[in-house]
Amino acid sequence: MAAQVAARFASGLRAVPTRPREAHRGVRHQAHPRRRIKATWLGHAGFIVQLPQVAELDPVRILFDPIWSERASPHQAAGPRRRLPPPCDLDQLPDFQYVVTSHNHYDHLDWPTIERIYKMKGEHVTFVAPLGLESWFRSGGIPVEQIVELDWHESAELRASERHPTVKFICAPAQHGSGRSLFDQRSTLWASWVVHQDIGDGRRAAVYHAGDTGYMTHGGPCPAFAEIGERYGPFDMAMIPIWRGGSLSFIAAMGLRLVSTELIDGLHASPAHAVRLHKDIRSRHSIGMHFATFAGSDGEAREPVAELVAAKEKQHVGDWHEEGGFGVIDIGETAAVAVE
Repeated sequence: MAAQVAARFASGLRAVPTRPREAHRGVRHQAHPRRRIKATWLGHAGFIVQLPQVAELDPVRILFDPIWSERASPHQAAGPRRRLPPPCDLDQLPDFQYVVTSHNHYDHLDWPTIERIYKMKGEHVTFVAPLGLESWFRSGGIPVEQIVELDWHESAELRASERHPTVKFICAPAQHGSGRSLFDQRSTLWASWVVHQDIGDGRRAAVYHAGDTGYMTHGGPCPAFAEIGERYGPFDMAMIPIWRGGSLSFIAAMGLRLVSTELIDGLHASPAHAVRLHKDIRSRHSIGMHFATFAGSDGEAREPVAELVAAKEKQHVGDWHEEGGFGVIDIGETAAVAVE
């Protein structure tokens, strides 16, 4: 097999169960451990991803959409509240060089978390974000030299230090929106992200983080994802949302559920749509995200996984550790895939 559930690479991580115990897989050893991509789910859309080690250089690690706050809200007294905690504290994460943001909704861009990262890392971290967010980071005291702002299909090749290899970040489309109040809706860009790293022998590691996105349009599937697959794929590993996250968690908290998701399918991919997106981008291994962490009830936390299992069976897709597969892991668990 080209993938495995790897040993956790942060000693402070603890598993936060999001799926049945019988779904766990054993460790599968690989011949070339340096040519692996490791991704640890930190809850919601948060991941820390370690790229393959190149020669004797230190491996690059990237933090995607981190949120450590109790609530995804401008105020911690109200708003969507965590059902599941982070797997560790921020200072227990292994050293990372980049923080990548998909858009400015509170469940993806959390100022208390960003502020702690900057105080902890100082000049040794770069923030990568979509168009329009540079001013937000600067308003918090982060120097412009540590902020990279990109439009869709723009790219930046970055090198954290002489000890690290160069990594290419590509800002890619998503179908969503942005805004932190009623008065700034869609005033900054939302995005998914492509990361490429040359690993030698003509090989390239490729990672995709979809951020928060819908899949369907009024005319059918959004064509942007097939284009991403053609232009930037195939991907060794992808992280894809399978639920609406915390935005409508109050419905489940009241004991209710949506009869139809048609009205929100343009903003949030369902599990079935996520599997189609996975195929469009040509992902070898995909991990589901954006569920359970801010769920309004235990039932809402489990429902996305059950729907994903049914969608994979219908679309003939295996588990994430299989070639072309898609699945979920626990918060705090690490998935590792070999770069072919």
